[in-house]
Amino acid sequence: MADPEWVGMAARAHCKYIVPGMDAVEVHSQLTYTTRDGVRQRYDVYGAAPGRMSEVVLLVHGGPIPGDLQTTPADWGLFQSLARMLAASGIAAVMFNHRFFSLESTSTAMNDIEDLLSQLAVQRVCLWAFSGGGSLLGRLLRSTPASVRCVIAYYAALHASASEFSAADGIERNTCRVPPMLVARAGLDMPQLNETIDRFIAVALKKNTTIDVMNHATGQHGFDFRDDNERTREILARTVEFVRTHL
Repeated sequence: MADPEWVGMAARAHCKYIVPGMDAVEVHSQLTYTTRDGVRQRYDVYGAAPGRMSEVVLLVHGGPIPGDLQTTPADWGLFQSLARMLAASGIAAVMFNHRFFSLESTSTAMNDIEDLLSQLAVQRVCLWAFSGGGSLLGRLLRSTPASVRCVIAYYAALHASASEFSAADGIERNTCRVPPMLVARAGLDMPQLNETIDRFIAVALKKNTTIDVMNHATGQHGFDFRDDNERTREILARTVEFVRTHL
């Protein structure tokens, strides 16, 4: 069965911030970070050789998405172009597939992220979550691994009624170390999603957390590949500098 049209659009998409050298980036693809129930979970490394990285950005795709897609998120142009943009900027990136197939599989996807962190064994990691991928940050923000140096969230769901899946509850309950964070908000996004972001920001400020907030007033959900304008490029450029500063 063919993938839905929106998957084809994601596969053809490209981030709107272009830097020199993106086409020449070294890529190691189709690597395995875990195998569960006979199914191999894949990751791709951009801009470095696997096993030789000291720092890396993990791109955490959203969801829930169907588990039977022919073209998985690691194949989508929007994430490949972001990974290439980071690598061409001198920052190694990893794109991977996780199993956020339904709300019931949220914990499974969280386990996948933890498995990948263990497999990579990198000293300094930045987590960059998109959309529904924000639901996967709750556990990591409640008890943040020493390797996670900073967190980025783009148009992400950051609060949920279930505490385990709420990034806002994660930092509220964190008693040790909340890493520096950058949150990008799309002004034209779904109001209920932006409410989760606003709740997260309020909690982060109450905790006196280091947080940068960038609002794209005319931005759509997925502005980084949908809105070809200067504000999009400004936010993406600032994101690169944030990673350089904190990673």
